[in-house]
Amino acid sequence: MLYERGAMSEAARTMAKRLARLRALKKEVEMLSERAAQLEMRAKGGRVVVAGLPFRRLEATEDFSEEMALLHDRLVRRRRESMEELGRLYTFIDDIPDPDLRLIFTYRYIDGLSWLRVAYKTGHYDEQVPRKKHNAYLRQICEENAAPCGKE
Repeated sequence: MLYERGAMSEAARTMAKRLARLRALKKEVEMLSERAAQLEMRAKGGRVVVAGLPFRRLEATEDFSEEMALLHDRLVRRRRESMEELGRLYTFIDDIPDPDLRLIFTYRYIDGLSWLRVAYKTGHYDEQVPRKKHNAYLRQICEENAAPCGKE
């Protein structure tokens, strides 16, 4: 594979931005799963403080199941959307044919390592090597097939 220099296309930059959100999406899925579980517990009568929701005293007889159901549905919908995007990004990384490039993308986006740490982990001592390979691959894949790159 030829690694040429040059600016990344808009599609390649868009894909890089989507990949950069991967760690935040993983954290969001965990947080949403936890909140949904807390809402379910609270709806069943358990004493749970749901993070991010305002505290208010509830009478023992007050029925708030409709409010809980709406909040739960919103959380589940956001979690599903985040999971779908995670799946697309993981598939993009898994479909990279070159194992060295797959490692670069995995270390950078799934593990969240800096370019210098990615370089060390892949046997290089200069952060520019994996970064240039990364950028060249994104340029190449986005020129060949805009579908995975332009889809936001």
